Amino acid sequence: MPISNIRDLVQVGPWRSKYLPARFDNALFHVEAGSRESGRRIVTHEFPKKDIPYSEDMGRRAIEFSVRGYLIQFVTDANPLYMRDYTTPRDALMDRLEQGGAGTLQLPFQRPLTVVCTRYRMTEEARLGGFVSFDMTFVEFGSAPLQPVVNSYQQLLGKSQELRTNILASLTAVHA
Repeated sequence: MPISNIRDLVQVGPWRSKYLPARFDNALFHVEAGSRESGRRIVTHEFPKKDIPYSEDMGRRAIEFSVRGYLIQFVTDANPLYMRDYTTPRDALMDRLEQGGAGTLQLPFQRPLTVVCTRYRMTEEARLGGFVSFDMTFVEFGSAPLQPVVNSYQQLLGKSQELRTNILASLTAVHA
C-alpha cells in the first residue's frame, strides 16, 4: 500500500478549486474578510390623510465592498505576493490605492468588477512584525449616465471606406 499524506485523505471541496488570489489591478493581497453590499434604492412616499404609503423603486444601489486584506512576510521569495520583505507588496498596494481612478477588483470568490477605492486604512503593529493589514472600501465604478451615441451608419461607412483603401493599396502593390 502506497504511503499517503493528509491531503490525499481529505477530499478538496469544490470551493477550493474556484479560489482566486485577491488583487486590485496588479497589487496582490490576502483576504481575511470581505463583504459585498447592494440592494435597491427605494423612496417611500407618505401622503397626508392617507394610511397607505407608496414605495417607489429607483433602481439598483451601487455595489460596495468592505475588504480586510493583509500581507505577511514569507520564508522565501516565491512570487510577488509571497516575499521575505512584505513591504514590497505593501507599498505596491498602498501606491495603487492612493493613485485613485478606476481599477479591477478581484476577490477570491467574486467575479472581477471595475471599482474605485473610496477609503482605506493600513495598520502595522510592532507586536506583529512582518504583518500589515488593510481595511479597504470600494464602490462599483459603473459608467457615465450620458454616453455619446455612436452613429452606426457613419461608422459603417468609415470602416468600409478604410477597407476599400486598404484593398486598393494592396492591389496596387501587387501589380507594381
